[in-house]
Amino acid sequence: MTKQLLLALACAGAFTAADAQKVMRIHLADGSSETRNITDVVKITFEGEGEEPGPQPPATKMVDLGLSVQWATYNIGATAIDEPGNFYAYGEIEPKEEYTLENYMWRNPDYNDWDCELWEQYYRLGSTITGSCYDVAHMKWGEQWRMPTREEYNEMINSCTWQKTGINGVTGMLGTSKINGNSIFFPCAGNMVDAEHTHDGLNAFLWTATEVEFQPGAYTQECRNYRACLDANYQMADGYDYPEVGFNVRAVYGPVPDRGNVTALSTDMVDLGLSSGVKWATCNLGASSPGSKGAFLCWGEMYEKPYTHVYNYTLWDPYTETYTDTGTNICGTEYDPATAALGDGWRLPTKDEIQELIDECTWDFTSSGATVTGPNGNSITIPAYGSIGYHGYSYRGNESIYLRSGESLAGDYSGSYALSCSRVGYGASFSAPTMIQWASRAGGFQVRPVHD
Repeated sequence: MTKQLLLALACAGAFTAADAQKVMRIHLADGSSETRNITDVVKITFEGEGEEPGPQPPATKMVDLGLSVQWATYNIGATAIDEPGNFYAYGEIEPKEEYTLENYMWRNPDYNDWDCELWEQYYRLGSTITGSCYDVAHMKWGEQWRMPTREEYNEMINSCTWQKTGINGVTGMLGTSKINGNSIFFPCAGNMVDAEHTHDGLNAFLWTATEVEFQPGAYTQECRNYRACLDANYQMADGYDYPEVGFNVRAVYGPVPDRGNVTALSTDMVDLGLSSGVKWATCNLGASSPGSKGAFLCWGEMYEKPYTHVYNYTLWDPYTETYTDTGTNICGTEYDPATAALGDGWRLPTKDEIQELIDECTWDFTSSGATVTGPNGNSITIPAYGSIGYHGYSYRGNESIYLRSGESLAGDYSGSYALSCSRVGYGASFSAPTMIQWASRAGGFQVRPVHD
């Protein structure tokens, strides 16, 4: 069986003037030769004669522009720098024929304009989707490939000089790094709105992985996401659009940016003289004083979010609708934010330790929370800040008391145990402290650490 040489056309790296002058010469057995521009060759494979090469892997070549991340040389779905690749709605991982609100995967089917706020037409997917299950670059290419954030796009844009040009007859924007002279090309492929392909040859539109800032309590806000726009007169990632619109996606390679894990502002603890001997922190995790608000954290997550629900919860898979099996007890494990912030010995309380706090202590309620006094006369203050959900924190004050535990009924159960002292309305009385088991894993609750 003879072999034939298969050339996969694509970009081999940084598009520079020096590279454009180099060729690869292929010497054949009959003495003849062929030449190819090296910028057209990404790899060489050998196939059996008559065999189809089959699907080719996505282009994973990158260009070094001297920035915080490496950039892919072409778009997701493309195989060369002069191909536009696919169009994607925000947070979707497959292209479509039409890009409408009705066929958008993360549209809220229960939305109605008389009972919902405008932004509730959609499931908000989080402040950023980079590196998540909603990130088409990460889902298609794996490893550390992911969608760029708005900040990474602006870094790239501001670090390059730009000109509108053409490559192989394709109009696009060529950016040349001010740092090292390497270049990157973006085809001006426009976008998809419904079934209409618009702005082709005029603009390069690409999704960032960043959501427009969420403003809790703002009834007129819409669900919008930042996108980059590149043309001869404008290069910036400050514009935004509706998530159902189809844009191109360009990947970057690098670790997911730090999301700002919650930090411990106090390491003080109090011995309340409880039977177990466990000591309780004087402050909620992330709070600077006993009466101040700490971080609202979801089950097993280490960072605070402006709003919480299952669609921006990292331990839930929206495609299979299953939760990560963390086990029924995450106290002291990799999923415990108290341990991560405060170190060994610190952890979330178990349900038995919360029940002990309820049963063995005296609870005296004020307008803003409770003073909890142990058998030995020592006490802690637990402020009332409630919880946060899809609408974010209410900022009403005088909320209920909810403190998360590290236990749940089952590893795949949506709820977890928590301490609850509820109240209804401003100035209402608190209910007696009780243990609940329905505290949503995807909801934001205050955390009061304990120490062994």
